[in-house]
Amino acid sequence: MQSLTGSGPGLGSRWFEELAEVRTWLCSDDQMSSQQPIRWGGLAAMLAGALRTATSFWPSPEPGVALEIFYLLIDLLILFGILGIYTFQIEHIGLLGLIGFGLAVTGAAIITGPDGTLGPVDMYAAGSLSLGLGLVFLAAASWTAHTLPVWVGILWVVSTAAGIAGAMTGLQTLYLMSGVAFGVAFMGAGAAVWSKARARN
Repeated sequence: MQSLTGSGPGLGSRWFEELAEVRTWLCSDDQMSSQQPIRWGGLAAMLAGALRTATSFWPSPEPGVALEIFYLLIDLLILFGILGIYTFQIEHIGLLGLIGFGLAVTGAAIITGPDGTLGPVDMYAAGSLSLGLGLVFLAAASWTAHTLPVWVGILWVVSTAAGIAGAMTGLQTLYLMSGVAFGVAFMGAGAAVWSKARARN
């Protein structure tokens, strides 16, 4: 089976293998080793990516409390996923990774809070921009350190560029591209963290 650090037809099968392993691990007694919090972060990233990808294809629902709670869950999973992804690489990605982490976790924290404005600033847009730019820095750092699959970083850059272009033009296709690229990249990063952190135990 092809590794997650590559690409090709083995990726889908690998993804299902990782999901099966998650189920086995949750029923085991080894969740408290030093790497397990990092693996939990990888799991959070996988769930965040899957949910974010799915919501990209849903028709715009009516606003309501249930919907707000659902999006809050996704935002929290993104936040915990970033923590796991950064901690997994912390010894290898240096200052560039630290800058990326700072921007990404700040952006995730902003979008997790209530939407609104601070003076003339749309806080959700500002948080999304900070998160996207942080992921670009993390992508560059992971490419240098060879800690995550190359395609994950590429999709983070595509997501950020498409999101900025969508905000400037209003084209829904660009928002769709940004959301899908973001979600798939998070699934890939989370799966890599989950798998590689296991090998460190």
